[in-house]
Amino acid sequence: MSVIDSLRRPEHTGENRCLPCTAVNVALVVVVGLAVSVLSPVAGLLVLVGGALSVYLRGYVVPGTPSFAPRLVAAAGLAGVFDHGGEGSTSDRRSESLDADVDPDAMLSALLNAGVLVEEADGLFLTDDAREEWESTMATLRKTTDEELAEAVANAVPFEATVDAEFDGISLDGPSMSVWISRPQAIADVATLYAVVERGVDPTVALAATEPMRMFVEVCPDCGGPVEETTTRNCCGGTAGLYDSPDHEVLGCADCGAVVYEFPDE
Repeated sequence: MSVIDSLRRPEHTGENRCLPCTAVNVALVVVVGLAVSVLSPVAGLLVLVGGALSVYLRGYVVPGTPSFAPRLVAAAGLAGVFDHGGEGSTSDRRSESLDADVDPDAMLSALLNAGVLVEEADGLFLTDDAREEWESTMATLRKTTDEELAEAVANAVPFEATVDAEFDGISLDGPSMSVWISRPQAIADVATLYAVVERGVDPTVALAATEPMRMFVEVCPDCGGPVEETTTRNCCGGTAGLYDSPDHEVLGCADCGAVVYEFPDE
């Protein structure tokens, strides 16, 4: 296998190419390349060539592009310019979570029957033993390097995937999804997969439970600080994405500002 072949991501190129993703990434490459060329024309040219080659071979440069590019293009009033639908589109790979196509009621029933969750008069809660195991696993993963965490993600997900440590998080390219998740979210999700599968839950159902389980986080998966309800305005890095409101409600770490869970818009 040549170096070029090793860089290719056929799941994001050719017939599977997301045109809004390509347009957004090309624009970003051009902007960065021109900015760098002010300081060094040679370096700027290298950025332009390297970025263009990466977009051509891999589909995009910025992790998680499928999650925001179509909405960014739509917000700019250019949705009609790009065909982002139909057979072979990448619309099934936009989620920034290790999601799975599982009926929510079936998932909830499985978690209740396995003793992961318990239903009480005022809502759903993690059982004490499930929380103890979950937080213990997060504490162990907290000590890993980014590369070790990427390996843990690859070992935990129930399918073959290319997993890399990129941009202070984890990118995953699999047969039915392409996502980027932050380091705190990756730690929580791997701990969920271990804890839930250990209790006999089907791995695909456990995968679907990873994002909902983040709602029960009480300590930051990455630094161990307290987690509280806040908004993206008050979290590290400001808004969680190009299309988000600064007042979007989230669960965030009071110490490091990491966003652990984003509440859905009402």
